[in-house]
Amino acid sequence: MKKKWLKQRDFNLLIIDIDHFKKINDSYGHEVGDDVIRHVAQRINNSIRAKDVAVRWGGEEFIITFADMTSSQLHIKAKQICHSIASAPILNLSITVSIGGISATDIDFNDAYKAADKALYVSKNHGRNQYTIAEKPKK
Repeated sequence: MKKKWLKQRDFNLLIIDIDHFKKINDSYGHEVGDDVIRHVAQRINNSIRAKDVAVRWGGEEFIITFADMTSSQLHIKAKQICHSIASAPILNLSITVSIGGISATDIDFNDAYKAADKALYVSKNHGRNQYTIAEKPKK
């Protein structure tokens, strides 16, 4: 998948990180942590279209790329995913996610990823359970 992304020039990209995931693993064990990841993945998949691509990027992090989407649609989708995960307990636990994203044309994957990752940390630093969509970085 990454090879395909490396050739792309236009991105509507979200990075999703499960909030306080280490605490879940430490408190309830890795089996419960793995189940939480599976449930979050299912809620993400239920929130996206068939042509969108969601991958587990590592640990408790996911990346989604959206084809044919405007910046305002990406904002709506990020909000919808945040709500979908926080709206009902997972395994009797309150689970939330922080999301960072970017909607940009004429940008490579590495720059898009870096901008979305910075936006993710804005969400985390402002209280989690929220999303931030970055502007295209200036050259």
